[in-house]
Amino acid sequence: MSDLVEVVDTDRDRRVQVRLLGGFTVLVNGAPRPTGRWTRRQAAALVKRLALSPGGRLHRDRVVDALWPDATLDVALPRLHKAAHYARRDLGDRDAVVLRDEVVALFPHARLEVDAITFEAAADAALAAKPVSPEACANVLKLAGGELLPEDLAEWWLDEPRERLRLRAAELLRGARRWADLLRVDPANEVAHVEFFREAVVSGDRTNALRRFARMEQVLGTEFGIAPGPEAIALRQRLLVN
Repeated sequence: MSDLVEVVDTDRDRRVQVRLLGGFTVLVNGAPRPTGRWTRRQAAALVKRLALSPGGRLHRDRVVDALWPDATLDVALPRLHKAAHYARRDLGDRDAVVLRDEVVALFPHARLEVDAITFEAAADAALAAKPVSPEACANVLKLAGGELLPEDLAEWWLDEPRERLRLRAAELLRGARRWADLLRVDPANEVAHVEFFREAVVSGDRTNALRRFARMEQVLGTEFGIAPGPEAIALRQRLLVN
């Protein structure tokens, strides 16, 4: 099978954007690729797997383990080359997927930008700040375009990065003090329950505060079999005596 394809872009300084959050899209210099449907499902899967790797590069054995976990290397390698061929053809670039020295690389000669990688790096930087800035965390959350590849929920190799990104988003919500949003993604988060309750107590909204306490009591009892802690109890006492 020939790997020669029509080269649409000859500019080595081209910009390639891969969007994985909320759905899968590849743009080359702002234009979506492919222009129609992917020719082969495994070609798209190969691009997704490479995009999630540092610098878009991964050893071929790790690619094979993810995409063809039940196949021997002798069986899987021809499948890898076939998937790479169709990826190059669909993306319109002979350098879209390069196999060399047992390493598989995605657009090695272009400026590769992957939204999930950008989000995670920005999240790590915001969360590492001392002290953590609520504004910085809120700004990073704007980069989150949705769940990682929601169309591929059955792919086991996405479980770890999907959970890692979910935890980063939860940490950012905590850093941004967005307690209601944090409870939507992590209903059993005790810190979020207490802080959400505290906000209502401080605002003097007694009815809403009691409702939030009851919800906290119900969720913590259901999830962990525990009662609200001393801080929450003290806040409730403060509410009742006022």
